[in-house]
Amino acid sequence: MKKFLFFVLVAFGLSVTGYSQRVSIENIVKPFKSEYGAIKEGSEVKGYYFFWISDKIDKSSNEWTLRFTDQSLKTLKEIKFQDSKHISILETSFNGTDLIILFYNDDERTFDYQVYGADGKKKYSYNRQLTKKEERYLEATYMAQDEESNFKGLYPVEGKGFISNMPSREDKDYTFQIDYFSTEKRKQWTYVPTMGGKKFVGDYLGTFNGVVYVEVLKFTSMMDGNPESSIIGLNLETGKQVFEKSTDQGKYKFYPASMSVLNDNRAFITGEYFDPNANMMKDKSRGFGFWGIDETGKVLNEKYNSWDLDLGKYLDVNSKGKIDNFGFMFLHNVVQTADGNIFAIGEGYKKVASALGILSTALGGGRSQISTTKIKITDMILIRFDKDFNVKEATIYDKNSNTFEMRSGMEFVSTQLIGKMVKYNLGGFDYSYTQVNKDNTSFTVCYSDYVRGKDYKGGTFNSITYRDGKITTDKVNTKSDANRSYVLPAAQGSVLLLDIYRKDKRIEGHIEKLN
Repeated sequence: MKKFLFFVLVAFGLSVTGYSQRVSIENIVKPFKSEYGAIKEGSEVKGYYFFWISDKIDKSSNEWTLRFTDQSLKTLKEIKFQDSKHISILETSFNGTDLIILFYNDDERTFDYQVYGADGKKKYSYNRQLTKKEERYLEATYMAQDEESNFKGLYPVEGKGFISNMPSREDKDYTFQIDYFSTEKRKQWTYVPTMGGKKFVGDYLGTFNGVVYVEVLKFTSMMDGNPESSIIGLNLETGKQVFEKSTDQGKYKFYPASMSVLNDNRAFITGEYFDPNANMMKDKSRGFGFWGIDETGKVLNEKYNSWDLDLGKYLDVNSKGKIDNFGFMFLHNVVQTADGNIFAIGEGYKKVASALGILSTALGGGRSQISTTKIKITDMILIRFDKDFNVKEATIYDKNSNTFEMRSGMEFVSTQLIGKMVKYNLGGFDYSYTQVNKDNTSFTVCYSDYVRGKDYKGGTFNSITYRDGKITTDKVNTKSDANRSYVLPAAQGSVLLLDIYRKDKRIEGHIEKLN
């Protein structure tokens, strides 16, 4: 492993002198099925990977190409191989040293997780055979997306491996399956909760001090509107359960959404909190909270910020968590800077009436597949806290609102749960990523937007940067004649703009500097 890491650092270190600032990939059989991502050491971009179907060999097989570049897009390594036409790529992830690719064979009903080093060499392969019942359930959940959507079930554990979180079926249980795939050696474990006919929803929160943290919602039936919430800890090396901590007990009901590890090696779980007798599927949250938690599941400290009393000092907020013209807040990330400030990065969303859903329901006699409500994505928000999570400042950054339809039945799902669906299943938020510099003195929040102005009408890529105690904003126009455009992180102060041309079967990319 040390030799491998040395290779990566040397390769990417020497690549700084490269002159290429562009990438061009042609003859892509299915452009929207190509995969790409940034290779990072911490939050610093060291290079990129690109993976695509490059040729049809015959009626039963395809050729695949995997390319690694440095941070200036200069090619370091490119490999090709052949496989069945029944193979498709569902997802990729990079953990700082290795790339994992999830292949799905719809003929043999298998998941194949292949691990590649940054030198392009295949290291390990992990397989999962699906039952017919599992396949049907996955097709209705994880894989129920169109060809332009991004799947999300693979999460990196930096330098060690990957966590996979997938819906699953076990006998009568609707449950989930956590898998760990090591990249240090060939090692795998699986965790599946079952309890006789219950429905489980699992949400991977993060990994800290050798423990995998997962939020679990337990439903007694498909119609249960008040699920039990808990956090379970799994040993990263063995997969054995270390602890289970209920979040329903105590002063409030707390429903975790994400996990952040701060600079001083403290782990905090963030989420919304409710009154003790509240029903999270129907009632509104009182605000959002922070739990400091250790690897044994012990809650070291708690901090709760109410919508009306705490955040209301800085914004027009009511006690139901609905910020005026903003909606509910989905928390994307938490960052701590060297000066002791803690920043929460969020985005607004809310339910609005769907004219299409209402009309379809009326014409279909109540059998419409479209919900009578749709989701509206609103603005960005940046909240500053002191080291004890007391609110000190909050700013909303206006952007163009966008909406998308939901499937029937979503009108009865809590707005808080819909926020997670929008983030992890639908990819509906405009937030892209947050990049922090090495010494934690500055960070940049990046998100997309759409402008309808006199001089320009089209997509933009926007940034909010904190540096030297001040906040600045910037944007880059991304409009092109491509079918779809994407933005990836580059060296801080720059971005990689990727354009996909479906008809021409090619991808064009270039590094763009922010002001």
